[in-house]
Amino acid sequence: MKTNKQIAGIGFFLAVALLYVVIYNAISHRPEKTIVEIHFADRVTEAHRILIDKYNSMHAGSVKVIPIDFPLEDFSTDGRKEVLARSLRGEDDAIDLLAVDVIWVHRFAKWCEPLGKYFTDQERKGITETALRTCYHDGELVAVPLDRVQGLMYYREDLLERFPEGEQAIEAVKKGITWPDFIKLKTRLKTKGPFYIFPAAEFEGLICSYIEILLSLRPNYFETVGFQFDTPEAKTALQLLVDLVHRYHVTPPVVSSLTDVPSYEYFIRNDGLFVRGWTSYDKDFMNAPIDHNKEKHLKKAPIPYLPEGKPTYVFGGWNLMMSKSSTKKEAVIDFVKFLLSDESQEIFYTKGGYCPVTNSFYNDSTYRQRYPEICTMKDMMAYGVYRPMQDNYTKYSKIMARYFYLAILGKMSVEKALQSVQASIETEGSQTRGR
Repeated sequence: MKTNKQIAGIGFFLAVALLYVVIYNAISHRPEKTIVEIHFADRVTEAHRILIDKYNSMHAGSVKVIPIDFPLEDFSTDGRKEVLARSLRGEDDAIDLLAVDVIWVHRFAKWCEPLGKYFTDQERKGITETALRTCYHDGELVAVPLDRVQGLMYYREDLLERFPEGEQAIEAVKKGITWPDFIKLKTRLKTKGPFYIFPAAEFEGLICSYIEILLSLRPNYFETVGFQFDTPEAKTALQLLVDLVHRYHVTPPVVSSLTDVPSYEYFIRNDGLFVRGWTSYDKDFMNAPIDHNKEKHLKKAPIPYLPEGKPTYVFGGWNLMMSKSSTKKEAVIDFVKFLLSDESQEIFYTKGGYCPVTNSFYNDSTYRQRYPEICTMKDMMAYGVYRPMQDNYTKYSKIMARYFYLAILGKMSVEKALQSVQASIETEGSQTRGR
């Protein structure tokens, strides 16, 4: 017959066993912790990879950023725009966060989440005013800047040094040279290879070159004239691009078939002397199959300007926008703020060649000592201009690219090209009003 102690012991054992079974079942049937996946669409550079890996490591088990890559070699800027637009138009959650060209903000605003409630006034003040101004639509914050680039000219220092006037030529272009003097330089050097390359295919890059000349002559052109092209400045700007190819033979006709990447590749492979590019070019092509021994000799200089105008360089770069259809908005905003930290912006600068968008990067003595060239970069930004920021710009830009391309190709006069642009924009405008 069992004693009371035995009975109590057996009862205690059964209770412990039962508790173990309950806990085991609870643990074994507990749903696994869900990882929030953020799908981020952008061209994935080395800087992107470093930062995405760092963020994923910091949030392992809770949040994971999954990049959707748009490599330069496979997507033109216009092609990327159309792919993103089709995806967002479908109103699915395949993309949570996307990088958009600074001039796309107005077009993409209808598909993206307003961001005003996510960023305090103090946080906005930490972003450079130059970059932040591109992020509003109808007075509402709909994007935040990720990075900036600016138009400039690269030259092959090693090739220029071989000419008798090479050293003087280098000093002249470094200080900033006018177009007439630049054209005369071509004659004096008597070079037989490509002298100046600029991308002149039917795409947005051609419009950047045009607007740099146009706004050099009349900085407030689009504010005062709008998309009217029956002005002396409009004709002068396009005539110069055409004359570089057909009158002065400074630029080879092949540029009419070249977008950004092919123009750079042509410049390197054919030992060109000068090429119009962006501040990020010295990082953009690090993994491309190009002769990097030649690239080591590339130096930066301002783009030439007309003597009756002033130095002007178009701003490019990318802003971040969040899809309205995203179901992970808080996590997306946390990742965005991580990308806007000084540490992240420094990586975009050192690994990607992008101009940072935070004020502290330019004002902090630590960064100025570490990167003395940012003082020059900041000075150059004073000459920066943006393409028009309005709802119909991307439509009008495509029209401009079509006819400007034909003029540079030699298939249409400058006057006819500008008249065709004007007529097509007026037709587009009337159709828009009629809808």
